[in-house]
Amino acid sequence: MTLEQILSNAISSQATDIHIAHMNDLTYISQRIYGQLEAVEQQKRDCQLVNRIKMRANLDLSETRRSQEGQFLYEDHNCHCFVRVSIIPTIKGEKVALRLLPDKQRRNLAELGFTKPLLNSLETTLGLAHGLILVCGATGAGKSTTLYACLDKLNTGKRSIFTIEDPVEYEIPGLIQCEPNDAIEMSSLNLLKSFLRQDPDVIMVGEIRDALTANLAVGAALTGHLVLATLHTNSPLDAIHRCRGWNVDFFSLVSSLHLIIHQTMYYKSTFASAIFSAIEPNWNDTLPKSYEELIDQPSLWNGY
Repeated sequence: MTLEQILSNAISSQATDIHIAHMNDLTYISQRIYGQLEAVEQQKRDCQLVNRIKMRANLDLSETRRSQEGQFLYEDHNCHCFVRVSIIPTIKGEKVALRLLPDKQRRNLAELGFTKPLLNSLETTLGLAHGLILVCGATGAGKSTTLYACLDKLNTGKRSIFTIEDPVEYEIPGLIQCEPNDAIEMSSLNLLKSFLRQDPDVIMVGEIRDALTANLAVGAALTGHLVLATLHTNSPLDAIHRCRGWNVDFFSLVSSLHLIIHQTMYYKSTFASAIFSAIEPNWNDTLPKSYEELIDQPSLWNGY
């Protein structure tokens, strides 16, 4: 199978990921559909397939000893699909993973599956001038889809919206979208610092991965900006544990935090849907005194 045939078949099957792995003299191709990995084909080992992917993603064809990441846009029969590429070296050759992000996956907030009370709370929070909204969950849970739906809600032309995405999955008119580039020392942290000098109203951080970025995001939310960000956690309250582990300034966090949403993806044989839970602060002028109090006292939170 050619790369184009593999992509076309995966998109028509509503696959979310494609895996290409070399094993001895064979190349194994599989795809993930509704959470399950399914074999597609095994064929004679073909390095040209991997090189074709590298060419499309503008990666180094000669590099086979280091991991590489990139992306490209695939178009077929009026279908536009953003393809995120990850290549790693293994003892048997290079292993490729392709994440498929068709345009049709963009949804508005009402279509995501929020309960009515949580949807109302989120829409109210998005209407605020400043504060912090965290969207949490595992890889593949749909956090980016939720964030893009939030950005579409905010993107009315009346707010200056900046995003840090690694990589940018959907190009959206009206947004200032940036990608980190460690090769030129343009990290998420440096981008976030620069954003604060660009007169932003809304800042979206695709993923908070370290203590410095976490503290700066909280600081931005505290100083007149609406900040949306994702974290990898197993529950809404785990986000508080992560912030404590990063030594995020406690009083800055509790003064700026408005909502923590957690989502998981539920798969059936013919469909996938997100399941949401959330907590929002149940304190007003009297702030909690410590992280321990936040974690141990459920009365401090409204749950959804």
